[in-house]
Amino acid sequence: MTAFSTESQQTWQRLFPTQAWWKTSAWKLVILAVLAGLLLAIMFLISLMVVDLFDNNGRLVLTSEELPVAGDLFGESLGVTTPTVTTNLSETIVLEDRGILATLWHFRDRLWTRPLIQLYQQMPALQQNSSALVVLLLAGAVVGLLRGLTLSGCRLISARVGIRSADQFRRSLHRQAMRLGPGDLLDEKVNEAYKLFVNDTAVIRDGVSAYVYRLGLHPITLTVLTLLAVITSPRLFMQMLFPLLGCWLLVERERTRNTQAKRLAEAEAEHRTNVLAESLLKTRLIRGYSMEPFESEQFTRHLEQSSKATITFRKRDVFSRWLCWLLVLGCVLVIVLLMGIKVLLPLDHSQHLQLSEITLLSLCFGFAYRPLAKLRQFRSLYKETALATERIERYLKHIPEVGQAVGAKFLDPLAKAITFENVTYAANGKKLLDQLELKIPAGGMTVIASANPLEARAMLYMLPRFLEPQNGRVLIDGEDIAWVTFESLRAETLYVGGPDPFFTGSVLDNITCGDDKYVLSDAIAAAKRVHAHNFIQRLPNGYETRLGEHGEQLDASEAYRLGLARAILRNPTLLILEEPENIESEEAKSMIDDAHDQVAQGRSVIIIPSRMHTIRKSDRIVLLYQGKVATMNSHSNLLSGNELYRHWEYTKFNVFRHMSGS
Repeated sequence: MTAFSTESQQTWQRLFPTQAWWKTSAWKLVILAVLAGLLLAIMFLISLMVVDLFDNNGRLVLTSEELPVAGDLFGESLGVTTPTVTTNLSETIVLEDRGILATLWHFRDRLWTRPLIQLYQQMPALQQNSSALVVLLLAGAVVGLLRGLTLSGCRLISARVGIRSADQFRRSLHRQAMRLGPGDLLDEKVNEAYKLFVNDTAVIRDGVSAYVYRLGLHPITLTVLTLLAVITSPRLFMQMLFPLLGCWLLVERERTRNTQAKRLAEAEAEHRTNVLAESLLKTRLIRGYSMEPFESEQFTRHLEQSSKATITFRKRDVFSRWLCWLLVLGCVLVIVLLMGIKVLLPLDHSQHLQLSEITLLSLCFGFAYRPLAKLRQFRSLYKETALATERIERYLKHIPEVGQAVGAKFLDPLAKAITFENVTYAANGKKLLDQLELKIPAGGMTVIASANPLEARAMLYMLPRFLEPQNGRVLIDGEDIAWVTFESLRAETLYVGGPDPFFTGSVLDNITCGDDKYVLSDAIAAAKRVHAHNFIQRLPNGYETRLGEHGEQLDASEAYRLGLARAILRNPTLLILEEPENIESEEAKSMIDDAHDQVAQGRSVIIIPSRMHTIRKSDRIVLLYQGKVATMNSHSNLLSGNELYRHWEYTKFNVFRHMSGS
């Protein structure tokens, strides 16, 4: 079985191909990882010298045969003129308080000691115990600090690479949402895009960042640790490796098994709890049919089964924990025994190891645990990131319904009529418009009434071409709008209301939409016409007040009037309004009524109403029923002569419509 599925590998190749290591700054992380590995090796060697200094106390015993060799290696720094006699002058001399001299002599055949011997000769501070300890500790601190800075650099580089990958998807999602969002009647694709943008791109950011960091750093770290351990004692390394590796695999396997058992036990416990709690919801049934003895027996039996199952799982959990601890304890005992044997061997034995070497080996294996654990988690990271990428890619493959035709022409402002010819539209398998035939004359206010608000919204979304008829066509002054430019159509056809009242930004930006051709005085004039200026002035910073996220919030009436100001500033010939629900204040209602009078001057207004006053003031009402035009007339005529309209008015505006009851 392969570690990763073919689909996940292909997804990762699209997300972060191999060449991305060189095209991005990820290659810098590899260089820093090598540097961090070298610094780690230096830290461990410094640790070895510190432990060895504590162990031998700076004391070196040389035989008469070794003295010339030591003299050649260390020169005058050896400081031997008259040997100190211990027991036999002709056989040994003892050098006391010589700093790291004993360490360098013991490891004189190792490659890493050569530069240290030269450093020892040139630095008197290394030639005495106390000063040598200070130098080693300071050197260890400096090297540790440098390694910390190097690892921080690795994290920053991996974070930048992850952010770069996430930003690419965020740009694509933003672009796709701008294409799909306007025609999303139910906001399903909008909500999907929002979740993908907020959640899945964060998964990709963190996943790619962790992928680059772990794959760039940990293999190099493990290689350095392995080389250090092998150089120290190849035989002991192999003897320690297999028990440690076996223990680690067994413990991880037991933990995985216990985790799976825990999930299963929790699911079963939830089921049993639901069965037990069911009686709390069926008290009338139980008492009404005198089922208390039977139900009590059932309850007691289920309760005992639930308690027994819980205790059984707890016992298994305790056993699993003890098993893991025993495995770890046994492994530690074996490792300590192996190391202890090497230390206790005679000094002249070929397999004898210094305490410092044992410490170095322990550090190597100890530091290897975290990189190995992180690499072992690679599969779940790999899969989770691949799934997030696939979800985004599926969304990006959606084809928008509306597109600008090749050779589209400029549309003149509305002057005569809007015509719907045999228009059909369905969403989620449900037909909203069914061969709709309608002609709305230019000018005045037209109300669209429908028991199903999606029918009215689908019809009006076609005017600025947020939606495209699946059959039929929409004409403005006899011109099929499918063959005109978006710019000319949407300059003269603006939509106000609905789920998009304002965006995060200043009030001025919300009115001008960032268009430099409009200045503050233009925005103020537009706001005054629709009674938005006064509430804007009451905001903390007036027209510079930030709205939306971490800013001020507006009520439904204020947001609607702000939208009217945004639209009236552009002076369109066709204005489509969706009046907000639940406007409680009479003052707000009065201001909206006057704002409607202002925006209706010299242009055509089509509105989805929420108040009876708006309907009464309209010039005509189009009543939709089951995707067709049932009738078109004035409010008074429809009220007196159309039963379907009276039913619609009753269900929408009756004062008791929100009360429950039969």
